[in-house]
Amino acid sequence: MLNIVAIIFVFSVLVIIHELGHFLAARWMGVRVDKFSIGFPPTIYSRKIGQTEFSISAIPLGGFVKMAGFIDESMDTEATGAEDEFSSKPVWKRIVIITAGVVMNLLLAVLIMTMLNFFQGERIIPNTTVGQVEAGIAQKVGFQENDEILAINGQSVNNWNQIQEIFIDNLNRDITFTVLRNGQEVTLAYNKEWFKSEGGERLNLVPKFPAKVGDVNTGMPAGELGLQRGDVITSLAGKEISDWKQMTEIIRQYPGEEISVTWLRDGKQMEGTIAPQVFEEKNEDDETIEVGKIGIGYYYEHRDVGPFTAIKNGVINTIDLIGLNIRGLWWVISGTKSAQEILGGPIMIAKMAGDAAQAGWTYLWYLIAALSAILAFFNILPIPALDGGHLFFLVIEGVMGKPLPVSTRLRIQQIGMAILLTLIIFIIYIDLRRLLF
Repeated sequence: MLNIVAIIFVFSVLVIIHELGHFLAARWMGVRVDKFSIGFPPTIYSRKIGQTEFSISAIPLGGFVKMAGFIDESMDTEATGAEDEFSSKPVWKRIVIITAGVVMNLLLAVLIMTMLNFFQGERIIPNTTVGQVEAGIAQKVGFQENDEILAINGQSVNNWNQIQEIFIDNLNRDITFTVLRNGQEVTLAYNKEWFKSEGGERLNLVPKFPAKVGDVNTGMPAGELGLQRGDVITSLAGKEISDWKQMTEIIRQYPGEEISVTWLRDGKQMEGTIAPQVFEEKNEDDETIEVGKIGIGYYYEHRDVGPFTAIKNGVINTIDLIGLNIRGLWWVISGTKSAQEILGGPIMIAKMAGDAAQAGWTYLWYLIAALSAILAFFNILPIPALDGGHLFFLVIEGVMGKPLPVSTRLRIQQIGMAILLTLIIFIIYIDLRRLLF
């Protein structure tokens, strides 16, 4: 039930913000709005306020604002030349209306990122020591547990955040790591050809964490037990532990079983019992197995962020998200990466929304911000039937001094709609293939 609510919430927020942008801009520019719909028909509820019918429809995967005199992919050719129609307005006003949805999505992303930065501060993993080398690229590179990463491509690193940022910035390039191993400096190399392989964009390294509690999910066993941020877990199931890896290995072994737990809080030893919640995962042999989780996150070093820094970081985070998506799209187009690895559609988003809801509100809002930034980017692409396609027509009209003939626009939009529907079907196929296999 929580997953369904999260899915509807995520899609609703994205759609309402986007369409609200078009609606407010249209009214600001004096264009009559006949209908504002959240979701696609059949209609569940509707009410007319003034000249506009506001409705909630059954399919929560989008929405629309129907403006008077707007020639669009729905093949609406009705334009009487009335003053309050979209087509009667100057080009610059129509550009404002068309781009308003994208602007609202960008503002939403920046706002959420800013609020997360302000209220959560910066989360820093203060060490650069490898705690776990998972199967994949990290093994190819030659990393070992307890390696201390000193530099990447000659650039010194002081925390794990810098390692992640520099690695992502250098994807699809040769990367050199300088590490300290058993008191000696060792050079390790990432070959850019590996990037083309499945999972080549993931370093598969986990930093060395103490068994210290970070975020606590109140709906999970740890929250029910009363564990708090900063608690240090010292033993589980009668076994002493010293780091995060040992702790999670034991927790995973006891799905649904009650085990003893001992922890320190401000130097005082506390005891209790906990039953890790059951989760299903795929193992290396692609077999479904049950593992235990208690609902705690890594302990991060917290640094408070002021309002101006939060705004700056919010803008930078949003730009980085869009930049990464541009690079991802280019990797698919150029054949560097497969569509299955990079692209995701409504089913993938729904799964991510459910996972984020299980992880907590912070992750859910981050997902909404990321999706809002991505929606803004893809919507502004010059593809007929998208905002960018309509913007493209307006730019042509501004340059030529007259609009393209209605028949030409409708023909282009029909082709664009067909391409868009084909792309949607393809992405849903990718989603299903990823989900099932």
